[in-house]
This record gives sequence, structure tokens and C-alpha cells, in this order.
Amino acid sequence: MKLRQLEALRAVIVSGTTTHAAELMGLTQSAVSRLISQLEGELGLNIFDRRNGRLHITPEGQHFYDVAGKLLAGIDQITATARDIRTLQSGALRIISMPALAHGLLTNTIANINERFRQIKISIEMGTRQDVEKGVERGQFDFGVATLPIDQQSIDVEPLFSADGVCVLPPDHPLTEKDRIRAADLEGISFISLSPGLLLRYQTDELFGRLGIRRLLSIEAASTLLATHMVAKGLGVSIVHPFIASAYGDTVVAKPFEPPIRYDYGLLFPAGQTRSQITKIFIEALREDVTRAYDPAKQLEPVPGSTFA
Repeated sequence: MKLRQLEALRAVIVSGTTTHAAELMGLTQSAVSRLISQLEGELGLNIFDRRNGRLHITPEGQHFYDVAGKLLAGIDQITATARDIRTLQSGALRIISMPALAHGLLTNTIANINERFRQIKISIEMGTRQDVEKGVERGQFDFGVATLPIDQQSIDVEPLFSADGVCVLPPDHPLTEKDRIRAADLEGISFISLSPGLLLRYQTDELFGRLGIRRLLSIEAASTLLATHMVAKGLGVSIVHPFIASAYGDTVVAKPFEPPIRYDYGLLFPAGQTRSQITKIFIEALREDVTRAYDPAKQLEPVPGSTFA
């Protein structure tokens, strides 16, 4: 039994004659008749009675078509789904990101892709750097966004961009009068740290420890996003991703920090996995958004009209 035979059966039943069925299928009438005869021969039953030059479906033929019709409908759905995926009319994109990067980097790109491809379902989860690694490594996500370095054979890493951290302060803090904040300026100052075990916490503590500068470590936050929110509430100062500081507007004051703490950001993919078309489009759009918003000479100074402003 061949699919073309079943399609010929459906065409005859839907159109009523082999002549009209041939027109629907783009075949000759004799070709359609031959397909029907072949199907009847293989099945060993008469699907049609032939009376007065017309085809009349038999009870056995109707019973067979009730089942075959469901199969054909399923094949039609498969074909339509493949077409929709090919033309980006359906599909899904799964992303996992560290919280600060999700809020500071991905929001604008998600909005743009959603506007262009309404039928694509975009899901994003947030987690620690370790969560991003594990999720990508297990193939649960199409890609992840995290700070680098990451050295896992099961993960393909592509650099996204690099930037220096900034010191964020409450608007009424005395240090806002300075053009830039130096590590020594934070001696004895209430400092909002990240949770122990996080890479950014390690980088910050290593710098101040090496310089012999003691901060007042009264509060710890699970992410730079939360740390910046606490700064906005006047609970202390912190060093965070520059694009997060920009997202908080005038509720915090961001100042260049010296000596600089360099943050490297990257895209994580399951090793060896073929990337979907929508993944490639999203990554291209993300890189364009970052390029527009990030001027390396200005260390992520917001570009007017961008979501980083």
C-alpha cells in the first residue's frame, strides 16, 4: 500500500469522480483509476462498486476510508508543521540565562524577535552560572547566556562581549561627587556583596584582598540584579554589570571603577548540536543589539533610544 494510492482514494471520494480527482491531483484519469485498482488489489476488497460508469463506495470501502482518512489527516498535519517550522510560522526557542543578563541583555532582543515571529514560542529561565551550564550541557535549552570563562567539553562557547564593572551608589551618597570610584574610596563603606561561590564575588573579593582594603560587608545578594535593587533602596554600594546599572535609571548612580574588574560574557550551546533556524536568527539579532548599545570606548554608555538607556 502506497501513500499515493490513499491520496487517490481521498480525491475520488471528495470530488465524486475519477475525472475530478485527476484534476485535483494533477494526474490523468487513467492514472487515478490505476491507483485505485492497485489499492483494491493489495487490500483484497472492493472499495467501489462501478455502476453506470460511476463509482459508488461500498460499506467495506467506507469503513476502510474512515481509518485511512485519519491517517491522511495526520500526514497533512505533519506536512503543515514542517512547512511552518521551515517558514518560522511555528516552533520554540528555549533560553537559560543568569538573571542580570536576562534583564539587561535579552529583553530587547526577545521583544524584537517576538514582533517578527509571532508564532514562535520563546521561553526563558533564569539561574546561577552553574544552572546555566547544567541546563545547556543536558540539552534542555537551545542556548544559554553567562559570564565566562566556562571550560566544559560538553558545551560550545562563543564570546559575546566584554565590559568593566561599575560602582553603583544611592543618589544621595557622598561618593557620587567623584568622577570615578577607586577601590580605596570604599574603605569602611557598607558594601553589598554577591553570595559566596559566585564568580563575580570571587573577582571582587580577590581585588580588595590583594589591595588590603576592608569594606563593610553587611549584606549579601544572590545576583547583581538584586544587589543593584538594594543599592537603589540606600542599603549600600556595590560593583555590578554596567548594563544593569543603566537599567535602573536615576534610582542609582553608576561610576567607573578602578582598578577595573573585567567581565566577559558568552553564549553557551550544547556541544555538537545543530542549531535551529530561529536560534541563529535570535543570536544574530542579539549581537546586533549589543553592538548598537555597547561602545567599547565608552564602556557600555547607553545609546539613546536603546533599552540599555
